Amino acid sequence: MSTTETRALIDEAKAKLVSKPKASKTNAKAVEATDANTANALLAQRSEIYDAKKKLEAELAEIDAIIKDMIGNNDELLIHGAKVASIARWKETSLITDKVKELFPLTEYPDIYKRIAKSRMTVH
Repeated sequence: MSTTETRALIDEAKAKLVSKPKASKTNAKAVEATDANTANALLAQRSEIYDAKKKLEAELAEIDAIIKDMIGNNDELLIHGAKVASIARWKETSLITDKVKELFPLTEYPDIYKRIAKSRMTVH
């Protein structure tokens, strides 16, 4: 897709995204965008950045895999005697939480569980 086509698609999305809300059941936790154009512009820009980030992360993972293959079972990669990359290896011990929940149910042992408020934004 050319830059012009992409820009036209983004402009079209900006015009339609929030200005024509879907008919759905009433949701007390929903909020209507006060400035639809700005909200659409931000969502379009976020989408472009997110796609670029995914592409770059995939390329980075491929490059890292090649460098790790070059290092192999050694610890360091040298170029003209200078260390340019290294691998640190260690072992970790983790807790099998399913077994803990089975042996110590929340209702019987509430003091060993910790409740945390978290949030995640999903763009649809």
